[in-house]
Amino acid sequence: MCLYAPLPSLAQDAPREQRISTGELRDQVRRRPQGVVVPVEITKQGDRVVLQTADSAVTVSNAGAVAQQVRQVPIQAAVGAGPGDSVELKDVQLQATKRWNDLAPARRAKYRRVDAAQRRMSTIAETALGANATEADLRQLKRSAEDTERQLVQAYKTLGANQRSEQRELVEQHAELRRLNKSLYGLDQDDRYPPQTYQRIYANSRGAFALRARAEEKPRCSAVLIGEKLALTNNHCILEETPEEFEAVFDYEDDLDGNHLARQVFPVTAIRLSDEDERGNLDFVLLELGTNAEGVAPGNAYPVQCLSLTQVKRDDPLYVIGYPLGEPRTVHDNSFVYFPFRVTPDEYIAMKLLVSAEFDSIEAEDLSYREGKLKEFVDSYQLREGDGAPYYEYISVRFAHQPTIGADSDTYHGNSGSPVYHRRSHAVIGLLFDGQEDLSEPWAAGWRAHEAVLPITKVVERLDLAAPAWRSDPRVCVLPAHS
Repeated sequence: MCLYAPLPSLAQDAPREQRISTGELRDQVRRRPQGVVVPVEITKQGDRVVLQTADSAVTVSNAGAVAQQVRQVPIQAAVGAGPGDSVELKDVQLQATKRWNDLAPARRAKYRRVDAAQRRMSTIAETALGANATEADLRQLKRSAEDTERQLVQAYKTLGANQRSEQRELVEQHAELRRLNKSLYGLDQDDRYPPQTYQRIYANSRGAFALRARAEEKPRCSAVLIGEKLALTNNHCILEETPEEFEAVFDYEDDLDGNHLARQVFPVTAIRLSDEDERGNLDFVLLELGTNAEGVAPGNAYPVQCLSLTQVKRDDPLYVIGYPLGEPRTVHDNSFVYFPFRVTPDEYIAMKLLVSAEFDSIEAEDLSYREGKLKEFVDSYQLREGDGAPYYEYISVRFAHQPTIGADSDTYHGNSGSPVYHRRSHAVIGLLFDGQEDLSEPWAAGWRAHEAVLPITKVVERLDLAAPAWRSDPRVCVLPAHS
């Protein structure tokens, strides 16, 4: 995209960092007011355009240079001095384009389909990030970025195990494409929600309850009501206790003023599938609950939650309901799927590229650590081949070889057994059972640090096999899978 005639002496190559600091940007502009090229992210909100640096944001004086609302699009920006502390935007180029073009022509030629897709994407970006762009132009850019990513995945699949340098350059390019795609997220699927969505989340939250051992002051775990008298939680929440040593506490919640709600208590009358062989070594148990002091069954007083058999995809939005650290009920919103339980071969390669990029960026750690973590990923995603198309399943080496959905969620000890919901269907897709250590070093979510969710598809499969009568509960709700 060229907003003005190109400057004959536009500056040096951008630093290798993904974003320059504000201080460095201002210093470069002071030294070369006619123009410099810097790595930043561009965002337009309303009539204002800013360049997001590594530590703050710089206002763009000529906001009309970008027509459409964009957020955090990674670019190389040619900028000059503007009024006050602002800068004038002169030219932009996608960072994904810059990185690819920095490869030697002979290297790019080895990946002809990727190179062609990159050139198409660059051409589309000139329009999509220009002064006369439409929303349709941005959507076309998103589709082009997704196609480029697919072509790169196919190219990576052709590389041999010893082609380390080729693997590295595709891993880095894939990471840049993911940054671009993330910035365009929401164009094809709106990630905003009407206010009624939060009413639905609150209504669902009343179907989660605190599982408390009567001998303990605070709840030990979280659980979810799935029938008139049936509930699910993690098996590791049950130690050597018998059912009568537990109680299900509903409305263990504070109002907005911090006042405790009146709590409703139901006895646990049976713990089903506590035997490892019965439950197929999966970390769940089926609880049977009795009536309360008024003779009311829990499913007649609180909302029974539906279970969804649809496989989740990477980046699907989630929320988690539970009792972190034994405290009152909390909704953990803004959660996402990072590592789906079941993926196609191409989806597996795309994730392998992301995991490789995650550890390649950790320069302080030695090669053996990075190789070990990548091996853990490879060993955890197991190939399944049958009569149909092959696929991979995440059977976690780290999390006791449990079927797993890897999620980004701000959860803690006490959230074990928490129902995990898909943000759009509002149905339960899994039970939280493990994750990174509480209050540990705040690493960015990824393969090294994510929460572990037991897929509800595997729970239902095991219930149907080992305790088929569970479906006779009149309030059980299981939603079939859909594509």
